[in-house]
Amino acid sequence: MRKAKKHLRSKEGVNHRIYQPKRVKNKNYRARRTTILISTVITLLFLAKIFLGFFNIEHVTFALFGNIHYTEGQVFDVLGENLDNIITDSEEKTALYIKDNLSYIEDANVTRNLIKRLLTIEITERKPFARVNFKVIDNTSINKDNTKHYSESLLLIDDEGYVLETISIEQFPHLIIIIDEGEVIPEIGKQIESHTTHIGIHILKTINTKERTIAKHLKSIDPRVSQKITIKIDSLPIPIWISEDMIDTGLHKISLFVRNNMISHIQNQETQIANNITKDQSSKGIPVYEKYEYLDIRYEDTLYLGGSNK
Repeated sequence: MRKAKKHLRSKEGVNHRIYQPKRVKNKNYRARRTTILISTVITLLFLAKIFLGFFNIEHVTFALFGNIHYTEGQVFDVLGENLDNIITDSEEKTALYIKDNLSYIEDANVTRNLIKRLLTIEITERKPFARVNFKVIDNTSINKDNTKHYSESLLLIDDEGYVLETISIEQFPHLIIIIDEGEVIPEIGKQIESHTTHIGIHILKTINTKERTIAKHLKSIDPRVSQKITIKIDSLPIPIWISEDMIDTGLHKISLFVRNNMISHIQNQETQIANNITKDQSSKGIPVYEKYEYLDIRYEDTLYLGGSNK
């Protein structure tokens, strides 16, 4: 008996394999693909050249806004020292680098346009506010009588206590001197952390805003002893003492003192005392001052003129 051939059948009929014929790519198709690939590579190379050559000094356009103290050249010179990093750093890191290396800059906003090769920097500069006569204690030269020896530096600061630069006594003569001391001179561009300096800044701000009468006479502030802050004004030959816990009250008293022309009264009284000193007064234990040495305004409702006895 012949074996019947088996046919694969589905319900619809016999299954046959269907093969899809290979497409024949013509020359135009291949040429198009090649052209697109070459164009893409050229574009990427062009963009890479722009990016990598962005901070080439010969091709960068530089725009600076808000500068008063610094010239464009000074800012650009600082950037030039760090060009290799600026090319990959963010705008925030670039701004931080500028602030760290230029002491007058309080804030900086940096934007870059790679296509135009344009670097734009908008800065806010710190303004000189006062001078700090900073005395560095020399611990190796203390005498037997505990007398301290100092080396001094004159620092220019802003109203937050940031050191802008080291200056000479001839520079910024219109700015008040705050006296402070420590073991190390504060760094340029950094904020002075000393409480003494910040008390001096607070006093100066209070005078400038509330007691303008004193402002034009003020010479220096020495807040190193909190309960005997020494203030000097050019129209009074003696120092004035106030305390840290009564700064506003003390400054107001000084203002009244100046307004009422008490300075000339003191000077006249000194002359009168000098001309009328008698042995009888000294023998009775009455203090006779040869010269006034300080004005003490540290106490409530009290103004005390002190001096040395004859």
